[in-house]
Amino acid sequence: MKSERRITGPDSGFAMMSVAVALLIVMMMATMASGYMSDYLKSRQWQLMAAQTNRFTQAVESYTGRYYTSALASATTTRPVTVTAQMLKNTGFLPAGFRETNSNGQQLKALLIRNALHAEVLQGLVITSGGQPLSYKALRQISLDISSGLGGYIRDGRTATGAMNSWAVPLAGFGTSGGNGHIAVLLSPETLTGAREDSDRLYRFQVNGRPELNKMHTSIDMGGNNLNSAGVVNGRNGNFDVSVVSNGPVTAGGDIRSTGGWIISRHGRGWMDESHGGGFYMTDNEWIRSLNNKSIYTGGQLKGGSVRSDSDLSAGGVLKLDQTNYAGTWCPQTGAISHDSSGGILSCQSGRWQKDPAVLEQQECFETGNHNGRDFQEHRCPTGWYTAGLRFSGHRRGESTYMITCCH
Repeated sequence: MKSERRITGPDSGFAMMSVAVALLIVMMMATMASGYMSDYLKSRQWQLMAAQTNRFTQAVESYTGRYYTSALASATTTRPVTVTAQMLKNTGFLPAGFRETNSNGQQLKALLIRNALHAEVLQGLVITSGGQPLSYKALRQISLDISSGLGGYIRDGRTATGAMNSWAVPLAGFGTSGGNGHIAVLLSPETLTGAREDSDRLYRFQVNGRPELNKMHTSIDMGGNNLNSAGVVNGRNGNFDVSVVSNGPVTAGGDIRSTGGWIISRHGRGWMDESHGGGFYMTDNEWIRSLNNKSIYTGGQLKGGSVRSDSDLSAGGVLKLDQTNYAGTWCPQTGAISHDSSGGILSCQSGRWQKDPAVLEQQECFETGNHNGRDFQEHRCPTGWYTAGLRFSGHRRGESTYMITCCH
């Protein structure tokens, strides 16, 4: 039978003390780890505040560069121009979703003021206001992490101090005051002047997030030089002193007008209506031709030296001949038709205008016939005269009377 052995004496106390020491070490390490994690999270939070301040400061620089002239006109050496996050959103320098306050609830804004020694230039100060104040440790790290402008902070409510005490400016010089524990960024005259130059300079390459660097804000004078290898040129109007040459089609949404010249086509081309396939063109030096043999219609007149039809000629009204000719005179073409002064039809026969033989003249007429009835004489027109008419005049002596009209 086995017996149970118990540890007694000094060994038992030593084991209990070892366990207690081990637990103490674990608790100390847990406490230290918790502190390190807390410090790490705070450090990350401060880094994000610095990044947010950087983005706001960059937007202020771009805004100032764009509107430098108007800001300079509004600012004095004692009264600043205030730039808010909403103004930067409205002008496109900040995205619509940019948060205007940091994680401590402090609101960002910028103050632009004329330099006291050189009133023709601006200087600026970005500060935060309101919210919960930041600790000195936070302010020191944030000011060191700010890369746009000169990072700093406000501790006493009267002075903005740079990181590592690199600069200091009184807040009163910017027409403002602030609370303790807030962020500050100094924008020197050189920084804002450079932003103005960036705004005025047209960049050759696209800069991500800076579309304004590729945009003109004034007219450009090429000085008589060429603009080559353009893709699409978009604009509202174009004025040219000499000519416009295109190797492809030219499409206009409105009228095409020429005030002092012609609309000229070459190589047998002319004008065409695309919708209906009609138009005019020339293929020789004589004729203007109708495209696709389209008919020509007008409610007015067609006027020319002569009109020729290769087929039938139809008129919806009468045929009017303005020229007068005379029988027996010369005529230009056999078969031509004209008229004399009385309207009689003339035709050109063997080079002379001739009257239609079927048309009888009535230059002189007289009547003869049975006037008295029971007249058994023969009544007829004499030689050289023709019978132009016959009429019955009544009855006499039981017989009908008649009259013959003779003309020549």
